[in-house]
Amino acid sequence: MLKYGSRIIAGLALFVAALASEYDEEILYDISGTVLDKKGHTFEVRWFYRLDEESWKGEGTLKIFGKDYLSLDLPFMEVLIQKSIMSVKYPEENQVLIDYFNRRDSSNLFAVLLSEFDGFIVEDISASEEKVELTLLPETPVGFDRLEITVDDNSLMPKNIHAVSGEEMEVNVDVLSVGPLEDREMLKVARLEAGEIIDLRE
Repeated sequence: MLKYGSRIIAGLALFVAALASEYDEEILYDISGTVLDKKGHTFEVRWFYRLDEESWKGEGTLKIFGKDYLSLDLPFMEVLIQKSIMSVKYPEENQVLIDYFNRRDSSNLFAVLLSEFDGFIVEDISASEEKVELTLLPETPVGFDRLEITVDDNSLMPKNIHAVSGEEMEVNVDVLSVGPLEDREMLKVARLEAGEIIDLRE
C-alpha cells in the first residue's frame, strides 16, 4: 500500500509541475502578446544602463510596433530596429552604427523583447492584487544571467524590466506610462542621422 501511495504522490507532483510549467509558458506568451500587439505601443521610460564602471541614465520614449519595428529615444542613445536592420545613434559622438539585427542575441534586451522571451524559462513567479513578478533564467549560459519582469496584474503591461549579465552589464527600465502608437508608418521609414554613418554590414 505504501509503495502505491508513493507512486500516487509522485504522479501528483509531476502533474502539478506540468501544470505550473504550462502556466509559466502561458503568462510569458500573454505578456509578449501584450507588448508586441500589432497596433503598437508608445512607452515613456526611465532607462538605466551600466557597462563595467560606466553608467548612463535618462528618460525617453520607447515605441514598439509588432515584432519588427522598435525605436528608443534617450538623451545618450537612440535605437531604431526595422525588421533585420538595427541602427544605433550616439549623440555625444555624433555617430550612427548600422548592422544586422540578431534576434537570437540573448545579451540584447531588444532581441529578447521582440523574440517573445525565446530562450528563457520562468524560475520564479509571484502575484499580488496589482502586479505579477517573474524571474527568468536563460536556457543556455549566454547573454543575460537573469531577467526580472514586473507587469500589471490586469493588463500584463510591463512596469519594470531588470536584466543582469554577470558583474559587467546591467539594464533597468521603469515604464512611466503607456499609450497607443500614433505614427506606425513613420516607424517603418525612419532614419537616424548623424555626422558620421558607419555601416557594419559592408
